[in-house]
Amino acid sequence: MTYTIVAFIWRKAGLSLSDFKLHYETNHIPLLLSLMGPLFPLTHSRFYIERGPGITSSPDASNTSYAPVVYVGTPNDFDYDVYCELAFEDIAAFQAFHARMQAAEVAGKIAEDEEKFIDRQKLKVAAVNEPVVTTRPSQ
Repeated sequence: MTYTIVAFIWRKAGLSLSDFKLHYETNHIPLLLSLMGPLFPLTHSRFYIERGPGITSSPDASNTSYAPVVYVGTPNDFDYDVYCELAFEDIAAFQAFHARMQAAEVAGKIAEDEEKFIDRQKLKVAAVNEPVVTTRPSQ
């Protein structure tokens, strides 16, 4: 049974959606991999909120100008930019990862990078239970 953490992350004010994703994928993830080594989660899945093309005449890079594709609810319900799932072997593996993340030599490097693209004041992280999955019956 894996232990899963979810995170809701907002991009830093003034940063475009594409620059946020580019930094996350090409800078932050490689940094985490290098700093965490074998403590890196089994999987680190990122689900970026699908947003419309935005108001091209607006210099505003906030989500006000880039409405999410919403089927139920309102755009304000989906103001974050990426939802992440981090799966670990078990709670002990997560605790080892978390302890390493809090270590001074690692925490400083991660914080320095996050300041470049994440609104750290809005960051939300929680543990979730194992998923309950229903699959389509075979025909």
